Amino acid sequence: MLSDIMRRLRPFQRVEDYWYVGFGSVWFADFALFHRVLGIRRMLSIEVGGIQARIEDNKPFNIRVDYRHSNLALPEHNWQERTVAWLDYDDPLSTDILHDINTIAARACSGSLLAVTVQCSQAPEVKHAQEEETKAAAAAAGGEPVNTVLSPVERFFTNFGSNRVPKSTNLENLYGWAYGTLSRSIIVREIEAALAVRNSLDSIPLMEFQPICEFEYEDGAKMTTLVGVFFSPAERSLLRDCHFEGLDFLNSSGKPVRIKVPKLTAKEFRKLESQLPLAANQAFSLGTIPAREAKNFEYMYRYLPNFGVLEG
Repeated sequence: MLSDIMRRLRPFQRVEDYWYVGFGSVWFADFALFHRVLGIRRMLSIEVGGIQARIEDNKPFNIRVDYRHSNLALPEHNWQERTVAWLDYDDPLSTDILHDINTIAARACSGSLLAVTVQCSQAPEVKHAQEEETKAAAAAAGGEPVNTVLSPVERFFTNFGSNRVPKSTNLENLYGWAYGTLSRSIIVREIEAALAVRNSLDSIPLMEFQPICEFEYEDGAKMTTLVGVFFSPAERSLLRDCHFEGLDFLNSSGKPVRIKVPKLTAKEFRKLESQLPLAANQAFSLGTIPAREAKNFEYMYRYLPNFGVLEG
């Protein structure tokens, strides 16, 4: 899906000439895909964690790797070159992540794309509040003085600041997909705040940010991704020429794209695939395949990984 989004950046310039900046880890799956499918050659992976030798052994191509923290590596990238940056974090939203986002928003040139992925199962502030409540209860039972314990929502406001967090935020917003919605809204606010500062400088051309889509999926934990493009008002027509609204996977409701991988056997996979694309008003011949899984497959089949099955 990200490849399809990136392919539509061509009105700004050849996608092959973009930079790709990401967190490749030891798998580099995104790097391999974007190089093979889109022809992107200039690639930077930012890695920390003390596994440098393993990363070097597993690089699939001549990928530049920066082994410093993203807070240090991102400011030194040449953001005057059009770049696709996918900040694919394993952790929930934090002020460090917002710092990275701010770094890019303050520097990215028109036509650059930013995708940010964060975990959204539960805000860390919930666990921290529960731990503090347990400690306070134990202290009170022992006759010790007890300090006021902040609620999870109070902790969230304290950590992120009232300028970033919607006033309507409540406890329900710190769990699951509601937490994902909250995280994405804070990310957009951070980008807009960085652009407001940037656009206040007379010596720098104006810059805007256009969200394209939002994803939700489960990969052991609930995850959410926000994708958008930076553009200058002078190049607004190039943004229109990208026709992001025509992406197959976007829904007309404007809701996040919920990725549900169909649960099918290899034989069922092949049976359904042989009938696609369906003609107008045509239905699948399902046999014993659950209709719900077939519907998920029809929606997702172009984006599912290719695989082979060895039988016998």
